[in-house]
Amino acid sequence: MTRLRMRRGLLALLAGVPGMALVGACAAQPVGFRVSLSMNEEQRAPLSVSFTAQAPAEYRVEWDFGDGGTGQGRRVTHTYYRPGTYTLRASLLDARGRVRSTATSQVEVASSGPERAGLVLLLGDGEVRLSAAGSVVYRPTTPSFTLDGRAVGAEPVPVPAGQHRASVRLTGTGGALEQSLTFRMAPLTLSVPFETEVLRLTNQARARGWNCTTLQGGGPALPPLTRDPTLEVAALAQSAGMALHGYFDHQSPVDGSTPWLRVQAAGFEAQTTAENIAAGQTTPEEVVAGWLRSPGHCRNIMGDFTRLGVSYVSGPDSEYGRYWTQVFATPAPGP
Repeated sequence: MTRLRMRRGLLALLAGVPGMALVGACAAQPVGFRVSLSMNEEQRAPLSVSFTAQAPAEYRVEWDFGDGGTGQGRRVTHTYYRPGTYTLRASLLDARGRVRSTATSQVEVASSGPERAGLVLLLGDGEVRLSAAGSVVYRPTTPSFTLDGRAVGAEPVPVPAGQHRASVRLTGTGGALEQSLTFRMAPLTLSVPFETEVLRLTNQARARGWNCTTLQGGGPALPPLTRDPTLEVAALAQSAGMALHGYFDHQSPVDGSTPWLRVQAAGFEAQTTAENIAAGQTTPEEVVAGWLRSPGHCRNIMGDFTRLGVSYVSGPDSEYGRYWTQVFATPAPGP
């Protein structure tokens, strides 16, 4: 069981009117508006922050992010590539382009340490996707990938059974950054009916108001989780990784990825995420019952999430034979 979260908050709610010329006999009156933000709670560079302004429909919003970047619109996303303290300024303008109100706040961005290339393997059924999630690069850059010496993109790539080598290359502020690693591919058995039944049993527990302390139903019912195909990519990568490489842990010893990184690598922008894993159980009923009787896993099943990815993988040569993964998430507010 593991859980990670995005940080949300409010910036300045109201600010005074900046200096402006008077028009006629009176000056424009200030208009109140709210600005909220959502970002990774660690607040480390490169840091992507989503900003949302709530303001009357007849006004437009302009943004000065404090690092030389600007934007327009009620919902915007900006990436701070370097650590530092930045003064965000949101301005509310009327139809004539006059600034009616401003909101300002400090955005603190911590360092992630030295620049480095990160490589996440999203293993699948006879295929792999490569991602640079987890890289630390203090400038905009586009990763390039190779698989067994040939250039590939970020889309799924078929791979035969055997050993393989993947690499990523990025350009940092000081030059090229690279990482390479090896991984194993072998035939796996998946079961969509098993995965569908895990989803059904999970939502059944939520509907019953399962109590993780008393281990019985009767509490407040929770809404069902929606199966999400992007989260299933992350779930499959975890189940396949454990089956193919002989480990049982939330962090992969192959690429160092965590549940949060796998969700990010799959392309899901999450506000919160959590992961349950299990190994050896033969049926969906057995694995869900085990999770519901484990406090940490149960809290994830009964958590404040809206989406779920499920994966079941059977590897004939693996230690436990059968591997199960649940990936929970709530989407981050969109730009």
